[in-house]
Amino acid sequence: MKNSSLWRMMVVLLLYATYLPLSGYTTGQFRFDAAEYWELSLKFTQSGHFSLLAFDEPVRGYLGPLLILPARIFCHFTGRSMLAGAQLLGAGWAALLFGVAIPQLWAQSTSRPLTGPRWLVLLGLTFLFWRGYFNFTLSDMPALTLLLLALVALGRPGWRWAAVAGLLLAAAINVRPIYVASMPGAVWLLLAHQPAGNVRMLRVAALTAGLALVLWPQWRINQVHFQQNTPLVLGARPGAPSLYRTQLAWGTAFQRYESSLIPEIPRSLLYADSVGQRALAKEAGRTFASYGQYLRFVGRQPLATAGRYLRHLFNGLDIKYPTPYPTQLHPPAQAVLRLLNYSLLGVGIWLIFEALLRRTARSAMPGLPLVPLTGVLLVLLLPCLLVLPTLMECRFLLPLHLLLLTVVAAGWQPVACWQRLGSPARRLGALALLLGWGAGCWQLSEATAGQIRPPNEAPAE
Repeated sequence: MKNSSLWRMMVVLLLYATYLPLSGYTTGQFRFDAAEYWELSLKFTQSGHFSLLAFDEPVRGYLGPLLILPARIFCHFTGRSMLAGAQLLGAGWAALLFGVAIPQLWAQSTSRPLTGPRWLVLLGLTFLFWRGYFNFTLSDMPALTLLLLALVALGRPGWRWAAVAGLLLAAAINVRPIYVASMPGAVWLLLAHQPAGNVRMLRVAALTAGLALVLWPQWRINQVHFQQNTPLVLGARPGAPSLYRTQLAWGTAFQRYESSLIPEIPRSLLYADSVGQRALAKEAGRTFASYGQYLRFVGRQPLATAGRYLRHLFNGLDIKYPTPYPTQLHPPAQAVLRLLNYSLLGVGIWLIFEALLRRTARSAMPGLPLVPLTGVLLVLLLPCLLVLPTLMECRFLLPLHLLLLTVVAAGWQPVACWQRLGSPARRLGALALLLGWGAGCWQLSEATAGQIRPPNEAPAE
């Protein structure tokens, strides 16, 4: 590991090891999906001895709970709480994600290392928006870290790195099954710069072997407990529809969801989609019996569906809380956080648009390797595209939001941009555009907030 990665990991570890114990959460607030993952780690020993095949949960992959097991053992022998164990894991995942995965992948994809000052800006921005997620044993941060490290490995030559990429890619898919949508981009990266012949075949074989090694236990679990021959997480309980298909109905009826620890709004912050609810009411059972039924539903109202997806996209990027479990509906400085987020989203989108205006990323950024960048974008964005029809939570668009933050931190030069505008009229126009963007985002967010519904209307699995 390079020295830069080592010191960056140490900085992140210090930051999160200091912050997480002071973040204000108590063991009694360790609930919802985080508590479920923590308890699932016991399944490996439910027969009295450790066995991967003892894991019998159809909706979750085995690897996420397995990665939690060391923290559980630590808590058992030290007497620390499960919150402390989760925070220990969280600090480690933060160090890998922000200290290694993102900087390495950026440098590899753009041929431009993320300098120390710009990396510190990125660290600060990610801390502002996502810091609370590292208190809990959720799958989002570990899965994305594994996925990004897989991309780093894919970008390195030799069959050994391809095998490592296979291990990491399979791990990401098992921890968060939506990342199966990343496979086309991963295959693109694997094959794009490899000449046909023995080298390419060896790398393909190594990647496949890495995938198989991690996914084989899941295949055996599915065979033993559910009589299903697939290496992927089933995503459905026996006799029940798949969770994703159920999510399509939820995402039609509701446009945003947050898990809530707010005393006066327990369990759920739920925001309705009144137009979607009226349309869904015309479907038998207010649900979709098949994917074909959903596609026909979309085909009958393409404009309404497109509008719904755009609202979901905005809601997924509209970060109001730096935590998956808010304890206040309007915490201090929430307005500042929102306005900063809208500004950064606008700048990030403009920087990307500016590159597209020059027709190709190669001409926009001389020396930028177009093929690897395309593969990386496919890996990161295809899962985000797949979640747009579902009941949106901000963590579902984590790859896209971190991508935009990284683009801003690594590529924005505010002084140079201001000077390039030149005349006072153009500068005034740019400020007006930014203010208009922020006001528009604020109004969209408030329109969603006006659709809040009581927790008892929240859909249940």
